[in-house]
Amino acid sequence: MYEYRIDMNVSGKIEELQNINDNIVSVILKKQRNKKFYYICVLFYYQFAELVKKEYKKDDFVKIWFRVRSNRREQYNGQYKYYTDIIGEKIILIRREGRNIKKLISENGMPVKDRYVCEDTGEVIEKHTLKNTINKKYEEN
Repeated sequence: MYEYRIDMNVSGKIEELQNINDNIVSVILKKQRNKKFYYICVLFYYQFAELVKKEYKKDDFVKIWFRVRSNRREQYNGQYKYYTDIIGEKIILIRREGRNIKKLISENGMPVKDRYVCEDTGEVIEKHTLKNTINKKYEEN
């Protein structure tokens, strides 16, 4: 059996960061389509939630890579209901008020996919990933 994975992502402006509990943070993105606003809620767990709360803030424009997960819960009547969550796996800052962030350009003059640089400081904007966050936490202990 083959496992096929499609990288799904969404970008938008952070409307709100909500603490669900000590281990989960919800990033609510505000999007617009056909002149109407709508919202997308992405969940971040444990160490990644801590990083998101520390590194990102309201009104940041971000790109988030995610996976979809559904859970089945039995109701009082014995029937099942399904709940679907969007789980954040990677996040990168694209725009922030007061910072001049641009696409990183390679030596041959082409934009580098999903890489950004702050032109004011020369700092390359880090793409935060679940895997790297867990590895950093593991190395600290």
